[in-house]
Amino acid sequence: MPRELSLPSGGRRRAAVAAVVAAVAGLLALTPGAARAGGGLVSADPPAGAVLTAAPAEVTLDFGAGVDEGQSHVAVLDVESRTVTDGEPTRAGSTRLRLPVSIGAGGDYTIAYHVTFTDGSTATGAHRFSVGTGVAPAPLDDAARQAGVDAVAEHGHGIDGFSAFLLVVDGAVLAVVLALLWLRPRGGRAASMRLDPRT
Repeated sequence: MPRELSLPSGGRRRAAVAAVVAAVAGLLALTPGAARAGGGLVSADPPAGAVLTAAPAEVTLDFGAGVDEGQSHVAVLDVESRTVTDGEPTRAGSTRLRLPVSIGAGGDYTIAYHVTFTDGSTATGAHRFSVGTGVAPAPLDDAARQAGVDAVAEHGHGIDGFSAFLLVVDGAVLAVVLALLWLRPRGGRAASMRLDPRT
């Protein structure tokens, strides 16, 4: 006669939940940028609040980590929120971005950036400088800040292969969890497995 091994449904459920939590924690640890995000802006030319007598031909931004040129965006806008950039940002060294600009009139200008680093982390920011006015630029108001954010957000980021793989794995884990919850014994009854006495 086959023997029965009874497993409390609560114990099995706890084991399943623990396994799922461990799997999700492992996936989060593998996600790019989860471990560190220390690549903020270190310096800029022109710097924040600069008062220039002549317009620069380019702006440069130096960061604390290697930048991913293809996934990073920089824009320079005038007081009417029109871009005055003259090309795309290019990397100069591993941590610097350069952007050519065409500034034809005096006034306040905003540098906005959204940068992706080689470790997957990101940094976003904006600051102002003035040209030909002899005074410091006005502080960034909400409208100017939003215009800067919009200018660097217009460029879409595609999903890389590793991120797509993680999305598929996350979906599979979720499906397994839902299946375990759906198929669990009702009413707290013990789940039993028949053991073949020949094994």
